[in-house]
Amino acid sequence: MLEEQVMYLNAARNKNSLFYTNKLEIKKSYFVVKEKVNSQWVNENTEYWHYMIYQSHNLPTQGWKIHLSATIHQAQEMLDIVAPWLIRERVSFKFVSSLEQLVYSNSKYADRSESGKFITIYPRNNDEFEYLLQMLKKLTMHFDLGPYILSDQNWQESNVYFRYGGFKPIYIVSKDGKKIPAIYDSNGKKHEDKRLPYYQKPNFVSDPPFFKKNVFPDSRTFLPLSKYKVRSALHFSNAGGVYLALKDDKKVVLKEGRQHAGLDANQKDGFTRVKNEAIILKKLRDISAVVNCYADFTSWRHHFLVEEYIEGRSLEELLPTDFPFILEDAKKRNKYKVKVKDILQQLKRIIEEIHSHGIAIGDLSLSNILITDEGVVRLIDFENAGLIDQKYIPGLTTAGFVSTGVKTFGEADNFALMRIAYYLFLPIIPVADIAPNIIAKHREWISDYFGKDVVSFLRNFDINVDEQEPIFFKNFMTIPSKDLNRPTVNYFKSGLTKGILNHLNFNKLALVPGLVDKNDDPINLLNLSTGAAGVLWGIDDKDDQSLNKWIKENQDNIIDISRKTNVLGLFNGIGGLAQVLEKLNYNDLADQLLDLISKKVDLTIEDNSLATGLSGIAFILRNRYPEITKKITDLLLSRWESVNFSDFEDEDVGLLTGWGGVSYLFWRLGENKKAEEIITYILQKHSEGEINLVVTDKSRGFERLIPYLENGTFGLALLMHKYMREDNLFKQKYQPSFEKLKKTCFTYCTYMETLMSGYSGVIPLANALAMDGDSTMLNYSLEALNQYLVSNDNEILLPGKYGYKLSLNFSYGSAGLLTLLRSLDQSDEFNWLPLE
Repeated sequence: MLEEQVMYLNAARNKNSLFYTNKLEIKKSYFVVKEKVNSQWVNENTEYWHYMIYQSHNLPTQGWKIHLSATIHQAQEMLDIVAPWLIRERVSFKFVSSLEQLVYSNSKYADRSESGKFITIYPRNNDEFEYLLQMLKKLTMHFDLGPYILSDQNWQESNVYFRYGGFKPIYIVSKDGKKIPAIYDSNGKKHEDKRLPYYQKPNFVSDPPFFKKNVFPDSRTFLPLSKYKVRSALHFSNAGGVYLALKDDKKVVLKEGRQHAGLDANQKDGFTRVKNEAIILKKLRDISAVVNCYADFTSWRHHFLVEEYIEGRSLEELLPTDFPFILEDAKKRNKYKVKVKDILQQLKRIIEEIHSHGIAIGDLSLSNILITDEGVVRLIDFENAGLIDQKYIPGLTTAGFVSTGVKTFGEADNFALMRIAYYLFLPIIPVADIAPNIIAKHREWISDYFGKDVVSFLRNFDINVDEQEPIFFKNFMTIPSKDLNRPTVNYFKSGLTKGILNHLNFNKLALVPGLVDKNDDPINLLNLSTGAAGVLWGIDDKDDQSLNKWIKENQDNIIDISRKTNVLGLFNGIGGLAQVLEKLNYNDLADQLLDLISKKVDLTIEDNSLATGLSGIAFILRNRYPEITKKITDLLLSRWESVNFSDFEDEDVGLLTGWGGVSYLFWRLGENKKAEEIITYILQKHSEGEINLVVTDKSRGFERLIPYLENGTFGLALLMHKYMREDNLFKQKYQPSFEKLKKTCFTYCTYMETLMSGYSGVIPLANALAMDGDSTMLNYSLEALNQYLVSNDNEILLPGKYGYKLSLNFSYGSAGLLTLLRSLDQSDEFNWLPLE
């Protein structure tokens, strides 16, 4: 999850765009090869790599590749020495294209498996591989050691590393449309070319004999570490690990800082920040709330900090388990309210005490505030700390808890404390970073739920930031002039439609602005989830000239991409696009896509889901190709019969992502008993509670409530409502369970608004209940959405995933909410999906 957040954070950097984009226009310091090459060389520069490939047709498909590591200060100098030699030797290579890209690849939350790689070299055979290892070590031996390349094996303690992998672009495609690099085994079968943050070669590859010449660090180098027995890893980043260890049978925390890796915005590495943290903690040793520092030392190329192990939970862990998300749970709400007010009062006093020592934390966030079982607040993670009056130029920050307007490290702490205080009573995406005046709505919502006394309490944490500017936008958004409720639904449908149409790229195949990775299948530009089909379905206007023109102009592109892709699913592939085009009366085009799907169906895929897998494909083909749907149904029945129900807690049971969607398919095809059987097991194995039934998840090491439409309570309750409406016997049997689920769906908030994994996902169920005559949930859920909605003139817009930028798409943006609002007052629980 953290890696995905960092990806979205980086895609939010372009202030010229309201939406996530890869195209951040910054001036780059490009690395340069000064040697001239002839026409036998491919000399090509891309955004990330500069390729120098000699006689590309003679390059092996895969093999042992060599990586050279370099510090950011010596990279160009190393290239000046290595590149001319490789050119003379006629050896293909590539290097990171710019200094900015090299800094990013070595930053704290970059991909650990790619960190450190500056130059990549492609030996043509094992003899050349051995020769290159020896020569490259000699050529680079006078340079400082660069970041250690975690994915590779080091060659004789130098800047030279190696691993086995692909040379040429060969891919397998994941279920979400990502092209994953692949290599062939000895039988010609494709396997993922895994880039792991540790060395691992494929099991079908043997080590060359000369590997016996390799040497490794002298064991005496690690003597300082030998006093500690590592028991588990608590956290990993590119800067190093955090480990639970034993010293003389006493639990301690070992915090590791890597040299030249984990760079922050000020280009400080993990090694430097851990050393800084040790200095800071020694200055704060008399403050009992601050974690104790026992020792710090350098071992090999890393610096280690030995800290007290604190038994407790971070605020980040406390929220999912202790927060009273379910409205009816007044007892839990009152208990939480008292607990959090005490935590915040403690935290305020602790920060004042730290500031009295002339120190400021610099990056205060939920993850570095621990709460013991006795309710005592303890602080950890001071690697970004500075002096209280020091000018605030942060190396690392936590989005949502930082402001562009603070001037000193001390002010930064106070701003972060204010944001934490509000977040603990309304844990949602940082909408205030998009539209600051939405805070008034947040206060009102908190007051209605927790009481006016809480809002009065929170004002004690308020600080004014006069010169605050948007972090990811040129200008702040505002909030809609009306609140969303049943009487104003048409106003919001109109505003959402304007917000979508005004920002579509009608002159591009990429109609919907958004995050597009270089390895994405182009079908992602067209699919229901993130692409064109989603906004076409959301607007659902057969007469809109601009949309019709775009479809007609791109028919050839649509067919071409659909022919090339193997991604067929309802949300992620051709399937959803075909369904939407048929709804818009583009029947000939839809028929061509359905014909392609019928020929591409792969019954060996393991994905059974409605959104991306076989259940959705079966739905899509059932009218035109019933024989294929029958094959899929038989396969799914067989897979269901072979489920190990003793481990069913580990199965995905989501409506869109797992067995819930299979149940829905069975129900629609008349296999009601099997559909009911799946529901029974889901209720038995995946829902808990005597008064309220909730879908839970334990994948993060603690149990949390999963309310979402895609994989949680909203989806399960919606499914059961449909079955109850259509089958009285099912209703009689499951009404009590449904009522418990329904109570759980009365939720105060969710982190995001999105249809798939946010608050909007409750609307189909709320609307179904309103059609039954009970509008309570619908009224509440529409009001709740006002905590997320922003506006830009007469446009209504929505924050996208994680709330750094806006989104127009179906799964995570405006098109999804527009679709749900359009479906109000329609009786079918699933009319928000483009299915018959």
